[in-house]
Amino acid sequence: MSHIERLDRIHDSYRRLPLWMRLWILLVLIPVNAAGFFMLHTASGHAVAWASAFVMATNGLTLWRYASLNRALALPHLLAWVPLQAALVARLIGGWGPDALEWDEWLLAVMVVMVNSVALFFDTVASWRWWRDRRVNLAADGL
Repeated sequence: MSHIERLDRIHDSYRRLPLWMRLWILLVLIPVNAAGFFMLHTASGHAVAWASAFVMATNGLTLWRYASLNRALALPHLLAWVPLQAALVARLIGGWGPDALEWDEWLLAVMVVMVNSVALFFDTVASWRWWRDRRVNLAADGL
């Protein structure tokens, strides 16, 4: 399969997702997690950026391998975001980090915890279904 064909298949699999899921990914999940790259002057920004970079790298490889969006994409989220959630909650309650939270870091941490909590729910279900059935096609599985 050529690179163009592979990219077309990935794009087609994205277009087959329900509209609410496409909007969630494009307008909420990606921007909130990408915000960490603009907050590298903070402890929370570093943590979010590292977790996001891990997820992008591993999901990029998975996307390229399967040439589609699939349930296996949820696994790196669990590996990165569960520890990230713990670190951000610890930062919010004052148990981690070099100094006091400024309002922008507080807002980033709260937004990432809220958004990733919702995403982790869906990722846990998707990971369990993937692990149980070893199916990878979201559209074929009705998710």
